Amino acid sequence: MDVMEQAAALKGQLIDFALSPRFARELNEAFEQSDPDGLADGEAAVSMIIDHFVLQRRLDSGDTVIDRFLRAHPRLSPQEREMILSWRDVVEGIFEVQGKDQDTVILFNLIDELTYRVRSNMGESAFRPVKKGMFLICRLVPLGEDWLVSANISLYPADARAELLTQAAELGLRNPKLVFRNPDKLATARRILTEQRDVFIDLYGAEYIVVQGEDVAPRYEAFMRACMDRAQPGNTSPLPGFALPDDLLDAETVAIHFDPETGISFYLEFGLLQELFANPTLINRRRYRETLTSYLRGDDISPAAIKLLTEPDPDNAGVVFGKLLKKKNFSWPEHGESLLRRYKARYFDEPQLPTTVPVSDTMAGHLRNAQREESPEP
Repeated sequence: MDVMEQAAALKGQLIDFALSPRFARELNEAFEQSDPDGLADGEAAVSMIIDHFVLQRRLDSGDTVIDRFLRAHPRLSPQEREMILSWRDVVEGIFEVQGKDQDTVILFNLIDELTYRVRSNMGESAFRPVKKGMFLICRLVPLGEDWLVSANISLYPADARAELLTQAAELGLRNPKLVFRNPDKLATARRILTEQRDVFIDLYGAEYIVVQGEDVAPRYEAFMRACMDRAQPGNTSPLPGFALPDDLLDAETVAIHFDPETGISFYLEFGLLQELFANPTLINRRRYRETLTSYLRGDDISPAAIKLLTEPDPDNAGVVFGKLLKKKNFSWPEHGESLLRRYKARYFDEPQLPTTVPVSDTMAGHLRNAQREESPEP
């Protein structure tokens, strides 16, 4: 059996395993929660949701379908196990067809701006309708030095280029992980992040500030203007439009934090928790207790926020969390890290990426055009 036949057989077994009754409830949840970002519809969208469920989605138990499959098939060869494990490295993208080479197509991903040599387990017939200059929306997984189509393809004509460039830029901005497959893009983002952090500290004198909700927008706008002035001195162009959530603007206090790993973050009611960590007896009050619980359990709140609160007085932090968790001998220096790893596992399991995403000049132009079309001048 050659590598393509092996891949086709293993993928078929993996799909059948995932579609078995044992995963029915969690697969239904995946369909209810999934949004393919409007990239595909019909059969292709269904295929993408199933493919993501099989290869990437965390089950309630914390493992994946791949983990379960490998445990259920202990007699797989080392080569087969290695192939299946490699399929966790999924590339999602909008691809421009640059050419064909026998049973492969050469695809340029508009999102990460990398080139992929791609095969299909259906053989050459899968790419028969594909012509140079057309576009594919699909998912790819590794296959040796090449890549393998892992879900149904959506095919678009060459004249859809402008629309798809805009869509690729918007998708990359919403999901930086897709862009940062390209190491050059990641290096550029980290350089920009370092420069922006210097601007923030020069402007506000610290890595974070705590302000009233009504002051968040002007403070953030001042920071954006300072970044623009540093990048393009003398530029008086209007700032790009931005909209901050209402709950942020309505909060009593908000911490604006420039995290050195990710960039700007906003933490609601941070001032309330500063009071708590300065006076641990406040944990007996419901509002303080519930706010801290939301920080600890909230999946969208970085552990960096809690570290900022605990750094001024680790002993007080131990008292606060000891009372919250009903653990008499809790010590923040001794137990704090394991507590954060328990409640904030994804922040430790995956590298934290910059929220600043470099966009090529071509994509930036298409984004500006799209924004003008959505909000035409009167």
